[in-house]
Amino acid sequence: MEMDDGGKKMQLLTWKDTSNIWSHLIGALQFLLGLLRFLHFHFSAVTSDRPLNLPDVAAVSVYYLCVVVCFALSTAFHTLSDHSAPLHRFGNQLDHIGIVLVMWGTGVSGTHFALRCAPASLRILYFSAVTATAAGCAVFTLQPRFRTPSFRTARFLMYCFLGASLFAPVVHAWRGFGGGEDGLAAVSAVMGLRSFLGLALVNFAGAAVYAARVPERWFPGTFDLLGQSHNWMHVLVFTGALIRLSGLLEVCDGWAAEGGLAVYCQGAN
Repeated sequence: MEMDDGGKKMQLLTWKDTSNIWSHLIGALQFLLGLLRFLHFHFSAVTSDRPLNLPDVAAVSVYYLCVVVCFALSTAFHTLSDHSAPLHRFGNQLDHIGIVLVMWGTGVSGTHFALRCAPASLRILYFSAVTATAAGCAVFTLQPRFRTPSFRTARFLMYCFLGASLFAPVVHAWRGFGGGEDGLAAVSAVMGLRSFLGLALVNFAGAAVYAARVPERWFPGTFDLLGQSHNWMHVLVFTGALIRLSGLLEVCDGWAAEGGLAVYCQGAN
């Protein structure tokens, strides 16, 4: 039986990927506008009392841009995934590359601020390590088997490994500040540790929900259109990105304040 116009319009509103598309489309636009505002503010507010700190601005901008690209690739994939099998495979590759990219951006920006008091050579070493690890994960994601349902758990574990590796420079910074509670407080001040941990926790929750297929595994058919694990993962990833962004903006302003370098780097080895 042929569907009338009303039925066709209704199908467009009840597509299983509608939530996935809009959650990351809105996220991409929000972060893009945020990046433009951030750059405009920092380049227009340059004075003799508040000089432009280009490395700090670049670190935050890298995070902004990586989130924009990740969410844009995700939106494109979910929009065009049902076009054809070849386009679905290609889009899925880009979707996973976007995930690796945003984790790399998180690592680079986090490393910059965590080791802000350390020699530049140490930051470069960790930048290289984060980049090499992300590149290895990206190559793995391009393997055809990686994108199959049977590799869902493997994808979860790989992203967990990449995420865990981002804590190496944080631990290094903590030890450089003497360890213990004082070291923890210092690291929290220089790089926004709480937002970093918040991002990790929320992203882990999203990945775990996706890997476990909750809640659809408990209520088959109920969440086919809305409320499935993939939807929740998108929402949690967006939330985590906002949490980390707030921390980055806060520490960027702190470093830009008069005497920020002297205040933050007291006691750093």
